[in-house]
Amino acid sequence: EPPLKLPFYQSDDNDNDDGCRIRVDSGVKPGSIISQYYDPMISKLIGYSPNNRDESIKVLKGALDRYVIKGIGHNSSFLSDVLRNKSFIEGNTPTNFIDCHYPDGFTGVKLSDYERAELVAVAATVNLWRREFLDLPPLSLTTDSEEGAEVIVCVGGMFGNASIVKVTDHHSILVRHLPNNKNGENEESDVVPKEYEVSLDDIEYDVMNPIVETVINGEQKAFQIQNEDNTGVFNVHFEGAYVDCVVMSEEEYKLSSYMKEPKVVDTSSFILSPMPGTLMSYAVNDGDEVLDGQEICIVEAMKMQNVLRSVRSGVIKKCHAQVGSSLMKDERIVEFDT
Repeated sequence: EPPLKLPFYQSDDNDNDDGCRIRVDSGVKPGSIISQYYDPMISKLIGYSPNNRDESIKVLKGALDRYVIKGIGHNSSFLSDVLRNKSFIEGNTPTNFIDCHYPDGFTGVKLSDYERAELVAVAATVNLWRREFLDLPPLSLTTDSEEGAEVIVCVGGMFGNASIVKVTDHHSILVRHLPNNKNGENEESDVVPKEYEVSLDDIEYDVMNPIVETVINGEQKAFQIQNEDNTGVFNVHFEGAYVDCVVMSEEEYKLSSYMKEPKVVDTSSFILSPMPGTLMSYAVNDGDEVLDGQEICIVEAMKMQNVLRSVRSGVIKKCHAQVGSSLMKDERIVEFDT
């Protein structure tokens, strides 16, 4: 894979009034090139408290929540999850800590039901503020934007876990998590959704800044909210979890239950055309054994010849496309033997 450019980078290196400090040792800035060949480290983040380990962990978690990195993959979510781990908090950190607690690898931060309630409460509030600030129309199939109106927030996109959010007064927000009954599962459920009350004591939000500062139940917390795409989905980062959210009206959510979730097609055993173009040549044949990074073929697009390389080691099962043929984006070119 080629080196990746860092288009946006924002760290938190502020000191707290209680003597806790954050130190950021970093040699990158927006536009820096991050290469995997030498040292892909973005920075070292250090949390300090003059009092105890728990405060150091708390201030370090807060710094990670405010650490904004775009354009490249990174491990901040994993680090946040480690800081939430009970054994780590207690100081039980042997050299095989990762092997013990992540035997199958890291699969993402798992938020509790109340943490999800906090997330959707802030997501709904920010969505309302954004619409007012940008003078956007109300949510589809509703004109009621008054205080006390209910909206639906789906965590994980349109087909994710849905919650009803209702602002009862200036600070108190009621959240009810709904059972996931989409994709044809419309049977009545005997489970009564539990209601959570989130006290949003304070919130600071600037549409030009991805960091949303809040005080929830007297505790300061930070969220990162990225701009929504043309389908209304926006990404929220909270407590190390990165989730896609969409805010809908109740009627819109009811109608969405008739939509089928698109099937995810596994293309991990194929090399696909990255863009429309013409297949100029192959560097491999059926049955060839190839290594990671080896040249597979050349695709000409926009008067430029692009070398496509293998992203894995394996055996070529079949070359699907014909040399000289026109390729569509994501068209299968080569298949690996699985």
